[in-house]
Amino acid sequence: MISQTILIVSIYLFIITSMLFIGLGHTYRDFLVPFKDRKLLILALLVNLVLIPVAGYLIATLFTLSGVMLVGFLLMTSAPGASYGPRLAEVSGGDVPFATGLMFLLCTVALVSTPITLILLMPAGTAISVWPVVRTLLILMALPMAVGLLVRATKPEIAKKLSTPVVWASYLMILIVLVMALLFRLLSPNPAGGLSDMFGTLGIAAIAAVVGVSIILGYYAGGPAISVRRSLATGSAIRNAGMALLFATSIYGDVNQVLPVLVAFIIIQSLIVGLVAYRWRKRSPGGAV
Repeated sequence: MISQTILIVSIYLFIITSMLFIGLGHTYRDFLVPFKDRKLLILALLVNLVLIPVAGYLIATLFTLSGVMLVGFLLMTSAPGASYGPRLAEVSGGDVPFATGLMFLLCTVALVSTPITLILLMPAGTAISVWPVVRTLLILMALPMAVGLLVRATKPEIAKKLSTPVVWASYLMILIVLVMALLFRLLSPNPAGGLSDMFGTLGIAAIAAVVGVSIILGYYAGGPAISVRRSLATGSAIRNAGMALLFATSIYGDVNQVLPVLVAFIIIQSLIVGLVAYRWRKRSPGGAV
């Protein structure tokens, strides 16, 4: 099916361009920042790899999520390390170098942690082909980032010129994914019911709840520095949509089934964390973003 092929290619290109942009914009020293404080590093990993997935599972149970909504919800809460964490840290007046290192660390560790988390938390009978997804993620995430870092280290002028078109390509790809998700629902046999499933269920409240809990957990695990607290809060609350999408294809084959749930999660987490980041920035000296 052509539409399915376009969707999968767009997901792949979104991941590739996002990781390439990260590499082009940073040096390897940026990724070492979280390792300077071992206690903070351990707390950051605990929040992202354990506490948020467990909170997601408990919230899903509390809101009695089931079926595709439950699977999509757990996919997102189990996948840390969204690529736009450093930008939200910048908007919030947070510590951008720390946010950059945290994002790189989470993306790397998540290749191992996310499959384990999903195996432990997913409903009984959910089949996950772990190695094909991890292998694909290594190609789509690690390789583009390594290329970007190499270009930045050897040809910084070229890296600077490439950064803008690459990040806009990333925005375009995720926009295509979002639009296609809506179109699939609107063109379904029961479009009104499809949209109701996506936006009119307890799943939306559950997503908002887990995003709020994630912000709180990250903020209070961030130590005494306000800038680091903000960075850990925003970086923890936004989950890795690209990784969740790839695991969704492993579980369902046809990603159209779970895509609306992931799209709803992406939209809600972006809105809530973006608003919180903006409010924090307004309270900071200097104010303007």
